[in-house]
Amino acid sequence: MQEERIRWREIIPVAFVAWLGALVEWVDFYTYAMVAKIIGQHYFPSHDPIASLLGAYAGLAIGFLFRPLGALLFGKIGDQFGRKMAFLSAVLLMLVGTLGIAFLPSYQQIGIAATIGIILLRIVQGLALGGGFGAAITYLGEYVPDHRRGFITGFLFTTAALGVGIAANVASALEGYFGTERFVEYGWRWCFIVVGLVVLIVAAVIHFFYKETPVFTALKRIRQVTSSPISELFTNKYYLFLFLLAWIGVVGAHGPVWYTNNLYIKYYYQHYGIPIAEANKILAYAIYCALWMYPFVGWLSDKIGRRPILLFGVIGNALMFPITFALIPKFTNPPDYTMLFIFAVLGTLFNGVAYSGAMPAFLLELFPARIRTTAIGFTYNMGYGVTGGLTPFAITALYKLTGNLYLSVVLWSTCLPILMGLFYLIKGWETKGTRIWEELSAGKFAVQSLIVDANTPVSEVMKKMYEQEQRFAIVKNANYIGIVEERKILEGISQKGIKLNAPIKEISIEVDAVLEDARIIDAIVLLDRYGVKALPVADKAGNIIGAIDPRVVFNEVAVLSAGMKKPFTERIKV
Repeated sequence: MQEERIRWREIIPVAFVAWLGALVEWVDFYTYAMVAKIIGQHYFPSHDPIASLLGAYAGLAIGFLFRPLGALLFGKIGDQFGRKMAFLSAVLLMLVGTLGIAFLPSYQQIGIAATIGIILLRIVQGLALGGGFGAAITYLGEYVPDHRRGFITGFLFTTAALGVGIAANVASALEGYFGTERFVEYGWRWCFIVVGLVVLIVAAVIHFFYKETPVFTALKRIRQVTSSPISELFTNKYYLFLFLLAWIGVVGAHGPVWYTNNLYIKYYYQHYGIPIAEANKILAYAIYCALWMYPFVGWLSDKIGRRPILLFGVIGNALMFPITFALIPKFTNPPDYTMLFIFAVLGTLFNGVAYSGAMPAFLLELFPARIRTTAIGFTYNMGYGVTGGLTPFAITALYKLTGNLYLSVVLWSTCLPILMGLFYLIKGWETKGTRIWEELSAGKFAVQSLIVDANTPVSEVMKKMYEQEQRFAIVKNANYIGIVEERKILEGISQKGIKLNAPIKEISIEVDAVLEDARIIDAIVLLDRYGVKALPVADKAGNIIGAIDPRVVFNEVAVLSAGMKKPFTERIKV
């Protein structure tokens, strides 16, 4: 009997492909944010600069608002046709949106059709990002071992921050190449062309090198595609509570914090006279300085827990904004780029606390397996897509209402996250230590079985199997575990001349027992490998507690899959 093991050589290719695909989607999505002011001039013209900026930010926000729908759309594709197709489709759809913006005529050329076009293309980008990232979280998170979940998934969460930094660098470099005047006129389009070409290359890599999980094909025949996970999420009171706890108390609460640190601070600098190129450069390098925090704090959450880290990342960071945003104007005239860089680094470092491996680990451990993919994708995109994505638009709208930009930032980025975070503080609990496969562990599917000593005569075993109506028996002694089946007994007697008084071990097939807390797919893989109809299940002490019967497994899986929108398992060697 062997214990479940995860090898780095199995995790790294999966993690790299998930990381690379997520990164290019974020870069594409955030390129719009880097040139939002310029896009406002071309597609939302107005005599009022603030109104024009609101139009541009509305285009930014609408992409975020459609991310939850994308999570549902591509979740269905992933369930029916495989993760590779869902992931690749999302990346290619992002490519359509990106190149569409690059070549879309301006308002001066085609009028209101340009404004409508830019909104539609942002919707396309929102759908693509919503579909890709939620699936990546679940896939990678369920693949890694429980005690390394925060650390490994923390690398995946670097893609969002790195995407902002790369997008800012591309915009800054192209503005330097074209010059500010030509960049504002047409050079900004090259931001989308450049990142679009990168997406095309990555899509080719995913297509040729990203392999669909072998288990998906095996499970396809026992899964029934359903459109019910969202319904189940909202009709089951407990599931609904879990969603609200994660959305309001954690993900949604951190959304304004994250986008204030990683996006709006750039606009705040520009408001006080810092050139666009310099603001982009400050933000990009600050983000790069903080990337190590995402896996590090994820590793820390594997040690001390998710809850204290998430609370500190949300509430602690929100309380810092009134101080830093009050000090920033004092260092803008004349510009003190060192201090402005320090302010940006403080914010991005704080982002690496809540938006670290602790966040995906918390989501993976919070939701049960039967709704995990749908719940994680929808929760994540509702949080960062709604309260997070609305940040530039909401602060600008509050500024137009109050006439005080500092007050607008404090209201949205400090007061709102603290109020939302209190829900998790009061109602939340620690999830570290949760086995996310517990509901689908082998022990849950084990049935009571006939266990006989390896030296028991064949005739006696046949009698016991008949009396107990068993199709198979577990054969065991101190150094041997095997399975004997009805057909093997008949074949042994009729074809191989096995005597009825011979020990049953001569007919049985030696197998490994699967641990009761191993994943159910481990047992299915071993069943296929040994070519047997049942497999022993043992507890941690090595005692046989039952057997996996494929007929029972497939029946129960069929019921479970009615509430699932993707394969519930990946192949893990036993």
